[in-house]
Amino acid sequence: MDGMKKSYRGSKIYVHKKKGEADETLVNLYKDSEYAKENKTPKEELNNEDVDEDISAFINDEEDKVKEVDVPVKKSVKAKHKKEAAKEKQKATIKKTIGKIVLAIILVAVVVLGALYLFMPNLKEAISGKVEFTEAKADEIYYSPLTGLETTNKDIATAGTTCVMIENSTDARPQSGLTEAGVVYEAIAEGGITRFMAVYQEAKPALVGPIRSARQTFVEASRQYQCSYLHVGGATNAINTLKTAGYRNFDGGWHEGKYVFRSNNNSHRNALPSMPRRYAPHNVYTSFDYIDKFNYSSGFTNSTFTGFTRIQPDYRTPVAEIDARTIKISVSSNYYNPVYVYDEANNRYLRSHMTGGAHMNLNANGTQTQIAPTVVVAMKVNAIARSSEPKYKDYVTTGSNEVYVFQDGTYTVGKWVRNSVTDPLKFYDNNNEEIKLNRGQVWITMYPSGTGGVSFTK
Repeated sequence: MDGMKKSYRGSKIYVHKKKGEADETLVNLYKDSEYAKENKTPKEELNNEDVDEDISAFINDEEDKVKEVDVPVKKSVKAKHKKEAAKEKQKATIKKTIGKIVLAIILVAVVVLGALYLFMPNLKEAISGKVEFTEAKADEIYYSPLTGLETTNKDIATAGTTCVMIENSTDARPQSGLTEAGVVYEAIAEGGITRFMAVYQEAKPALVGPIRSARQTFVEASRQYQCSYLHVGGATNAINTLKTAGYRNFDGGWHEGKYVFRSNNNSHRNALPSMPRRYAPHNVYTSFDYIDKFNYSSGFTNSTFTGFTRIQPDYRTPVAEIDARTIKISVSSNYYNPVYVYDEANNRYLRSHMTGGAHMNLNANGTQTQIAPTVVVAMKVNAIARSSEPKYKDYVTTGSNEVYVFQDGTYTVGKWVRNSVTDPLKFYDNNNEEIKLNRGQVWITMYPSGTGGVSFTK
């Protein structure tokens, strides 16, 4: 038996027949095929030999038709699968992105809620209405140990201080930097001419002067502030004291043109153009830009001292108790004797000279401001002969003596006490209670016992 192997529509066809017999199956297929009709061969005229003879052409034709149909179908299916796969991939990407966003939102929510619970422990109860929120804690308040004034600087308690000797002769007026000082000491230098020592901590004026020489009275007064002591020269005993332990000597005479400047010197005026044009010895000026540079280079950046005991900021003496509106302090002559008039609206004392005219401060911008401390103190002091120059006198700043304290338009009589040069100056009333001072600038005038005095009117 011979075997014929053919293909029909992609399937393998095996036909087994005896030798010499036609393939009845193929004959029947062939007779009914489009191929036979196209070749116009009548069905009844076909015999097995014709079919067997032409069967290969028939099957090849059928295979070609299958290919023509199958190929585009296969491509369409692949495209469809590819498109569906792309859609599935896009859906997966979207789901993944949404998942990431949701996760991020959850993480942020956890962090925020954690922070709220950490800093607001009563959040849960507050939301449910069980408790009320408390006021947020106010920022911590700091006070200057020098002025007692409020500040946001938490380091103010140990900030470096500077004491500057400022002249008060008539040729030196108006001075600069006096209104910004926290405390000002006033005493006779020589010949009845007074001099000032201005103490600074938080305030840093852009113009200070005219700067003059050191005196023992002021050197000893400066010791309690642990300040750098700025002067230009000085009496021999004062210079010798500044060389001893505990003092911070800042002699501007050694640093002329670097930290201090002469107002009549054109090259110096380039550094401080706002200096008034004056001549020696009334022409030495500086600013805190230069003072700070000196203090920093010298290591004088911190100071530890005890300031005056201050009244609480909200306290104010009743107006009905005002009994000292005008104050006169006799120090030497009327050129140097100060007069204060109480400024009730601003709770301060406007300073003038007994010869007439307001005592003004020349500001760095060229304007002038009347000096007006918050507290006025008049201290009686004893005079002693200067050890290095017996014909001159210094004033004792240690021990105890009479004091008048003026604030809020009122006065208190008592005593000042300072046990040593390293101890702070304190004031006590006649009941031995410490006198607390208003916050702000304190102006201390030392008047000599026996020749000086204090008077005031309501």
